[in-house]
Amino acid sequence: MEVIKKDGALPIFSWCPNLEQETLDQMEVISKLPFVRHCALMPDAHQGFEMPIGGVASCENVVVPKFVGVDIGCGVGAIKTSLRKEQLDDVAVRERILHSLSRGIPVGFAHNHQKRVKELERQCGEKVKYLLKKSKVKDFFQTVTKDNSTICTEYVPVPWPEKAIFEQLGTLGGGNHFVEIQYDEEGAIWIMLHSGSRNIGKKVGDYFNEIALDLNRKWHSNTYMAKSKEIPFLPVELPVGKAYLAWMDMALRFAYLNRKVMLEEVKRNIKHEFPTVKFITEEVASDASDGMINIHHNFSSLENHMGRNVWVHRKGATMAREGMTGIIPGSMGTASYIVRGLGNVKSLMSCSHGAGRKMGRMEFCRQMDGKLNEVEESLEGVVHSKFSTIERGKNKGKLDVSEAPGAYKNIEDVMVNQKDLVEPIVKLRPLICLKG
Repeated sequence: MEVIKKDGALPIFSWCPNLEQETLDQMEVISKLPFVRHCALMPDAHQGFEMPIGGVASCENVVVPKFVGVDIGCGVGAIKTSLRKEQLDDVAVRERILHSLSRGIPVGFAHNHQKRVKELERQCGEKVKYLLKKSKVKDFFQTVTKDNSTICTEYVPVPWPEKAIFEQLGTLGGGNHFVEIQYDEEGAIWIMLHSGSRNIGKKVGDYFNEIALDLNRKWHSNTYMAKSKEIPFLPVELPVGKAYLAWMDMALRFAYLNRKVMLEEVKRNIKHEFPTVKFITEEVASDASDGMINIHHNFSSLENHMGRNVWVHRKGATMAREGMTGIIPGSMGTASYIVRGLGNVKSLMSCSHGAGRKMGRMEFCRQMDGKLNEVEESLEGVVHSKFSTIERGKNKGKLDVSEAPGAYKNIEDVMVNQKDLVEPIVKLRPLICLKG
């Protein structure tokens, strides 16, 4: 760990060696905000929007939508099975499983068709009603009208449309979201899945960030603008702050349920191929819930650290309380880890959420243009979905290989750099990968 100190700023506790200057610049801005109490960078840290991916910051009495991001509740789920690696040695078996997953789980911008919506309404109708009721979203929805740069707010009970939830429930999304079938060092087969709150989280994040921006300008706050980047905040004691927290909670619950529905679909497909399979996650994780490990890495929560009650924002970072089971995925061709948290107070009891990108998506695609063989070599032994083509911009028509292992940091280095944050308990390697 390195402690970075700048005049007029909080110290930044960093587990990320060789930080990009842009990443450090972003965290330095955050470390000077008057409501921030602690800053940390995880070993997978890289530049994000206003806050680094892999950034952790605690705030007193305020919540910052941009420190959570728009994919609220994005996270990872994992399940251990009774299957053995040798049962999937046949490439034809793995290809059948990949094909069935591709048919059962919409990816990218795809949503559920109406038949699937009806099935989910039957299967999850009560859970969705509970999700909406528990989060009390009907109590906190703000309609905003702007008139001559002023903001007029009125709170009205407007529920989130259930139809939108069912259209997106059980869908993977795109980018770095994935479903993988993996094996551990003892030969046991695991299921791992990375996804979030889909468009629901984005709408919540964008909506409340705009409200925060308008309010901060109305208050003449000097914190909404830093190095030409807008970082608006919401006081948690105000109705609008409570509204954001309620809607964030709803998006977190949706993201958790979204992963659960997809993991159940993966289990169904695995069981079709291997009818006697058992799912035995509790053998590894006593704190597993619903038979799975299912954690977030884009969220804010009220926690007590260093004698203060603070809102800890983790953007691309995972909670790592002492003894807590976590998941740290690598890239689509490299190892992933099941870990146990060590509760390091300097990291606000956090750890990395993955390997972390070392290169931007388009830059990597440009560098690998015409080098598909090299990319495929890095994925040797992994049956994976085909790479798509870039649909817009100056790279239109090129293969999108931005999720290949070469675009990511070395997961082994990342794990070494956070040995005081987590203890690895299971190492996993991929056999099948469905990308969003």
